[in-house]
Parts: sequence; C-alpha cells; structure tokens
Amino acid sequence: MHPGTAVRWEDELWEVVVAERGPEGGVRYELARWDDQHAIRVLLPYDETSEVEREADARDVGRRHVAGWTALLLSPVVGLLPGRVQDRLGLELGIRASRLTLASIFVPFAAGTYAVVMSLAAGFGAGLQVACLGLEPLLPLVSFFLPESLLRLGVVLAQDRPVGSLLGVPLYLLARVTGLVGPEPSPPGPAEPATARRLDDRFLMLEPLLSFLPEAEQEELRRSRGFSPVTWGKRTAWFLLVYPGFTAPAQAARLALQGGDVLDVLLLAATLLLAAEQVRRLRVLSANRPAPSLLGLLVRPFARPLLAPGGGGAPARPPAGS
Repeated sequence: MHPGTAVRWEDELWEVVVAERGPEGGVRYELARWDDQHAIRVLLPYDETSEVEREADARDVGRRHVAGWTALLLSPVVGLLPGRVQDRLGLELGIRASRLTLASIFVPFAAGTYAVVMSLAAGFGAGLQVACLGLEPLLPLVSFFLPESLLRLGVVLAQDRPVGSLLGVPLYLLARVTGLVGPEPSPPGPAEPATARRLDDRFLMLEPLLSFLPEAEQEELRRSRGFSPVTWGKRTAWFLLVYPGFTAPAQAARLALQGGDVLDVLLLAATLLLAAEQVRRLRVLSANRPAPSLLGLLVRPFARPLLAPGGGGAPARPPAGS
C-alpha cells in the first residue's frame, strides 16, 4: 500500500517488490510497474551510468569504514594531529573526533609526569639520577607535556572537541609532504570563524611558552589576546628553576668525584646557564615587566600565526593579571 523507492528504467517507472541474493552472488530483483496513484518520494535511475556510480559509492563506503577503524586503532598517534585535521577525519570517516584526542593523551601525560618526577628526584642523590638514560637535557622539554595533557583533557571533557598537541605538528607536516593528508578544502563562505578557532586553540596550547618571546611581542599578545606576560613569566621561570636547582648540585658532585667527559661538562654549563637566566628573568618580572628567554627562539615559529597581521583577533578571555 505504501511503495518505497521508484526506479526509472528506460522510459518507465517501476517498483522493486522482491530482492533475493543469488546462490553464486549477485541480487535478483522482481519489478512491478509503478502505480500512478502513489506519490514518488525517491526516484533512482537504473542504467549503466547510475550503476557505475552506485558501485563507486559502495566502494567508497567500504573504504571509509576500513579507514575509520584504522584511525581508531592508530588514535594514540592520530589524536596528536591539529584539532581541525581531527575534525575533518571525524566528518569523513564517521567517527567522534574527540575520542581520538582522548586516546592520544595517555602517553604524553605519562612522559611528562615521568620527566617532572625524575627532574625532582635527580637532586636527591646518585641513586635517583637518570644519567645512564641520557635524558637530563630533555627533561625540561618533556615536562611540558604534563600541563599540556591536562589542558587537552580539560578541553575535551568540557567542550567535547578535539585538541592537537605540539607532538602532532611534525606529524602533520610529514603527512602533508607525503600526501597522506591533503590540503584543507576552501569553504564556500567566509572562513573567519574557523580561522579564529584555530588561532584560539594555538594560543591556548602555547600560552605558557609565549612568556619566552621578546618583550614587544608579549606586549602585542597582551593587547590582542589578554595574555599575561608577568604572570606566565613567573610561572615558567620558577618551573625551569626547579630543574637546575635540584640537578646542578648532583651533576657538579658527580664531576668532582667521578670525573666526566665533555658532554657532562657542557650539560652542567647549560644547566647553570638556564638557572642564571631564570634568576635574571625573575628580577625583571619583579619590576612588573615581561622577561624574554633564549628559549623564545624555539617558540617563535609556532607563535608566528598569532603575531601575524589579523592573527591576534579578539581576546580569548580577559587578562588574568599584569
């Protein structure tokens, strides 16, 4: 009484009344002429061109299904990619993009926690040193992934949207070079909302590290985005001062008692230089002025879009302090 899809075959309309799978594959259809008293809700042509298109659609659905499961299996890595890339994958593959981010948080969180704990433990005695692993120069950098992971987790739980990681930047560039990830499609309308959200995400991820930039750039970010140079400068300076404060005495004692090679001497010199710079920064910050760092050379390539004309946008939130 209520026929479904109408099929146009040559110049006539038909209705599928029976569909049976054959024993050797394929499908057998039994058609009946369409009753003109019924309204046509869906009309599909049945010809060589339309069948080729339907087969291509079926293959595309199968490809997306396989790709979706592959993305879920590789989610600890895929979830590190920029949030907009995860959004595209979610739309194309029919998966929830925020789950990719959740699956990618655990390894950076564990690495950052390990780096923080070992940085503190290295100052309490030779038995807790990590020199045998050769990780001391990397510990301050790896420690960044602890607050970053907590921040990403908070965004996912509060807003249910994907957030990338700094670890995903080289992965994304490699994927673009190799062709695994294509260029972003150009939207038909204005792109300001999407661009603004990407800049907001970048600012959110880099905010603590922006205190390493030159003073003029920190002031520009204060005006455009409500960045707090002195607040974040003090936090990063004290955070970086903890590492040399605990490890430098242990390194100096090991060199005095056991000797060492050139790498050990350079490591101790770099640790003392890092500590001295943080002391200088704290003195500048006590005068309520931004205090740049040599580490700003590493941060600036990632912060360049925020400093470009039009990259500041509206403040992400009111200033938290001066």
